[in-house]
Amino acid sequence: TDYLPTSTVDVMLDTTFEDADALAAYAKNPKHVAVADTKVRPFTANRACMDFEV
Repeated sequence: TDYLPTSTVDVMLDTTFEDADALAAYAKNPKHVAVADTKVRPFTANRACMDFEV
């Protein structure tokens, strides 16, 4: 979970879900997709994603 010293990202979305099914539902939720498509992806040159269980 440590970032790389060469990391160039400066924004983070930290979310917690009950289980993998809840994460999958969030990922394809129309409201989430709409925000990602209009407010995030058009303005993002690089993206890093980490999914892990605690």
